[in-house]
Amino acid sequence: MKRFGILFGMIFMTTLFFGQEMDNNKECQRMLLFVSQELKMKNYAMASMYYLKGETICGEEYGAKEYDAMSKTLRNTIITEKDNVRKKLYTDTLLGVYDRMDAKGYYNEVESSKRATFIMMSSKPDYKKADEIYLRAFENNNKFNDAELTYYYYNLYTLFSITSGDEQTAFKKRLISDYFLLSKKIESEKFASSTQQSLTGYFNSLVRSCDDILPELNGFMSSLPQDKEAKKKAVNNFLKLLKEKGCTESNEYEMLIDTIISIDNTIDAVLAKAQLLKVKKRFKESISVYQTAVQMTELDSIKNEIMMDVLDIQYSNLNAYRTAYNTALTIKGMNRSKALLVAANCVAKTANSCGSSTFERKCNYYYAAQLANQAGEPGIASKFKANAPTADEIFSNNSPATLKLSCWNVTVDVKKN
Repeated sequence: MKRFGILFGMIFMTTLFFGQEMDNNKECQRMLLFVSQELKMKNYAMASMYYLKGETICGEEYGAKEYDAMSKTLRNTIITEKDNVRKKLYTDTLLGVYDRMDAKGYYNEVESSKRATFIMMSSKPDYKKADEIYLRAFENNNKFNDAELTYYYYNLYTLFSITSGDEQTAFKKRLISDYFLLSKKIESEKFASSTQQSLTGYFNSLVRSCDDILPELNGFMSSLPQDKEAKKKAVNNFLKLLKEKGCTESNEYEMLIDTIISIDNTIDAVLAKAQLLKVKKRFKESISVYQTAVQMTELDSIKNEIMMDVLDIQYSNLNAYRTAYNTALTIKGMNRSKALLVAANCVAKTANSCGSSTFERKCNYYYAAQLANQAGEPGIASKFKANAPTADEIFSNNSPATLKLSCWNVTVDVKKN
């Protein structure tokens, strides 16, 4: 009798267990049926509720397929929800589902860029966890959209803002290096211009000096795109950035200029190189590059503009007045008057070293005045002429009618003041 009782109990318990299992399986299928019905009507919120109930009821019956479908339904719920409070609650729920998928081995890394962005949109964003998952997204070559890329950089900036010490320094370094990398990504994958603007806004609030940015440029230069136009545009973007940060005298800026010239040897690139060398006070090199630029154009107007830059260096920076004088006389067109005035100043500045006597040296001012008048500057011409020989000096030198100036190989009229 005792054995019969034990056997009866075992049969009863087994029957009860299988009965419950059958009931659970039936209830599980019922939840999935409800999900299907709600999805047909695009009632994503109700479908999500039944999915969550089904997760509890179905237990191990819920596999990767069901979890993937549930996460997509929750995403649609978030997208279609109008109320911001409920939207955040659904977002929190979705993040919990992602965590459980991760733990069960059902999570697909393709979702990482979305998952990290949902963390940023949740009621209590975990910035470090978002960063960790964004990094997983990059490692797994996720296809980022504009919002996801912007959120990634914003999250990095937030982490920089809320940390300190070595941790903050590390985030700052990443913000700078990632700006270069993401800018290339934006360019090559044709993201919206507003995405670049957003990143640049955060970047500019972080990077305020050349010391913040120049150390990262070598890495950028080593991984330029291969396509010529993309490469040129990327380098030009960083040239513009360095100009904005006042880094134009740096070796890195010159390196970028040389890169542009090697990519596409245009006159604009060569002129930028010449201007850079001038800024760096490498005046003779600058003149040489300007002269190269002159050979690159057939337009006299552009040639004369370039030669005005050469003239400025010769006159203002090198004090090479006789060389500048010769250059000035070659310049035509709209800059002719400006060039003649420079020539007049060259004659005046070298007057005391041109001539074998005081009288001859003072006669240089006749020529300086003549050039100033030709330049359309009678006021300046009068000032030069005031330094020419006086009537007494002319008389003392036998009152010559003309005098040849050996330095300039011109003959001037000697007139009484």
